[in-house]
Amino acid sequence: MGSNTTFLLALPNRTALKGGVLDPTANKRKEEGGWPQNMKKLSEINTGFIGTGAMGSALIKAASKATDKIFITSRTKENRARVAKELGVTEAEDNISLTKLSDIVFLVVKPAQLDAVLHEIKPHCDGKILVSAAAGIKLSSIRAAIGGAKPAALIRVMPNIAASAGESMTALAVEKPASETEKTTIEEAAELVRKLLISGGLVERVDENLMDCVTAISGSGPAYAFIFIEALADAAVSLGMPRRAAYKFAAQTLKGASTLVLESGRHPAELKDAVCSPAGTSIEAVCALEAGAFRSTIIEAARNAARKSRSLAAGPAAAVPH
Repeated sequence: MGSNTTFLLALPNRTALKGGVLDPTANKRKEEGGWPQNMKKLSEINTGFIGTGAMGSALIKAASKATDKIFITSRTKENRARVAKELGVTEAEDNISLTKLSDIVFLVVKPAQLDAVLHEIKPHCDGKILVSAAAGIKLSSIRAAIGGAKPAALIRVMPNIAASAGESMTALAVEKPASETEKTTIEEAAELVRKLLISGGLVERVDENLMDCVTAISGSGPAYAFIFIEALADAAVSLGMPRRAAYKFAAQTLKGASTLVLESGRHPAELKDAVCSPAGTSIEAVCALEAGAFRSTIIEAARNAARKSRSLAAGPAAAVPH
């Protein structure tokens, strides 16, 4: 990432560190309302992550390849300390101190936890870029939850756990701007978030109405792939292959097939046909998959995931018991 790239951001003053942990009393930030106007370099931007679970850690790892100004917090100090040590990032004392310091705040928490986090940080998010990775929660619901706060931009992302290996398929959606000024700021913010996440894999802009689909396909998709790898490896073991080798053969086979689809531009059915010789071994296996409703089971699994994502769309306030 070029360090000379500039973005329209209102940045807080730098906050001092004490022993690798943020000191929330140092260089108290002056809050400013409205849309940001002063230009700052990417290298000067602080990025915060609220949430250090599997997905949060994957995104932190990806972003750490683009910047060294990363600050994290989570519900448990032990987990926060472990992630900070493993990934070489800085702990914040709590969500409020992290939000005050950061220019971009990633909300990588479960949908049922989002309302409480937003309620906590909303007095401090003016001029910030808020990025939610919570499944199903619409930007309009997040906007309603923060009330009169004036973040620079609200963005939704849906990555997957493969970001930790640099192979995520991440979707990014933004609010519809109310003016040309807001449009410029939102576009700058979206590009900045994209550049932060690109080290984690592919990043594509989508309309927000596709986010439930994205959640079902690429967000949850690694779980389906892991089950397939495990099943293929079990088959290998049943045929005499050692377990460690079985996982390697199965995983590399899926990786190779995926790479071929992406790089060749050929239809998956065409590639499948190229593998299946007449009266050969592969077509016998495909017949067994068809007999077991392999395709329709995958389709229904993804449709179930999308339905669940849509069920969360009532918003963070509806997801948290009060």
